[in-house]
Formats: sequence, C-alpha cells, structure tokens
Amino acid sequence: MKKILVIAPHSDDEILGCGGYMLSQIKQGAQVHVIFGTIGGCDVRQQIDIRKQEVDTVARETGFSYDILYFNRDAEMDTIPAREITTAIDKVLASFQPDEVFANYPSHHQDHIVMYNCVKAAMRLKEGKMPSLFALYEYPFVNSGDNIPGGLFYYDINEFIEEKVRLFYHYKTQIKTLPSPLNEEGIKALARMRGLECGRTYAEMFYVQKMVK
Repeated sequence: MKKILVIAPHSDDEILGCGGYMLSQIKQGAQVHVIFGTIGGCDVRQQIDIRKQEVDTVARETGFSYDILYFNRDAEMDTIPAREITTAIDKVLASFQPDEVFANYPSHHQDHIVMYNCVKAAMRLKEGKMPSLFALYEYPFVNSGDNIPGGLFYYDINEFIEEKVRLFYHYKTQIKTLPSPLNEEGIKALARMRGLECGRTYAEMFYVQKMVK
C-alpha cells in the first residue's frame, strides 16, 4: 500500500493543491495522511468549532486521516519556533513512513512560508526510511513569477475535478467571490490552465524537489 503524506498550512490548502491527486490515489488503494499546520484563529472566518467540523467532513468524504499541529494560530505561525514545528513534522514522518510527501509552495502568506521552510528542514537526509518523492503543490495565490528550483510534473484530474470542487465547498468559511480564486471558477481556471500546458482537460501541477526511482 502506497503511503502519502500531505502537509498543509491550513485546512483547504490540501484540497486546493492536490485534491485531485489525493482522490485518485485513494481510489487506487493508497493511504493518505494530512498534517495541518493550524486551524482556527482570530479572524471571524476561523472559528475553531466550525473549522474542525469542516475538516472532519472533508476527511471523512475524501478518506484521509489527519493531525493538527496547532489550534487557533492562523496567520500566527511565524510566532512559533521553527524547531518546534520541524520536530512535530519529524515525528509524523518517523511514525507514518510515507512513500511520497507533498507540501505547500511557499506563496506570500506567512504561515505558508513557515510551513514550507519547516518541511524542507524535516526532509533533510536522516536515519530511517526516506520518501521516494518530495514535491510541492500549488495554491491559487502562488505567483507564477516565483521560481522554486526543481522539475515539474502534471497529473490528469479530469475524472476528479467536480469532486475536488465539491470537497472544497465543504470549507464554507473559506469560499470567496471573484476576483478571489477561492471558488469553483478559480479552482477550475487553474486546473484548465495546467491541463492546457500538458495536453489534458484538467490537471494539477507539482514542483518536484526530490524523486528517487
């Protein structure tokens, strides 16, 4: 059984970034576990009870298990020592022993930057099993002008695009109207663009950081 670890700063990033890939792999029998950096915070849209209900619904319908590192620290993860976050990720890596790890592209949100840096530190060479694939997933606010070193790979999600959108809409507190991309139009527009780049109708794109075959 393939084991996939997805690391997301917030609940909704995992579906936005690699929801199609997760659905496809779970359908093929993979075990998927998600680490959420934090859920809940001071913003009115981040009420912890509501955000936890959203996560439970999406996890149940998608079929993944999950851990939450911190509660009520949305937009405040830069105040937590990086060593503490990295150690928490290290522990999950050691216990779950994934074959593949997907983490967030850093973007310009402070929580995304912190999680990216801590995951990168946790993926250092060390004792024990090392994943054969480490890649970054996109998020609608990633600036296409940014340039993280590494190769690209695309994954055809035409079969799963509607389910990906439906799952995101369980995160009711995170849906926004245009021109924000956090809605059906934004999700499909990005997937269509990536599909055009690789000759498919809808696709997700990933930034390969390490692959061993």
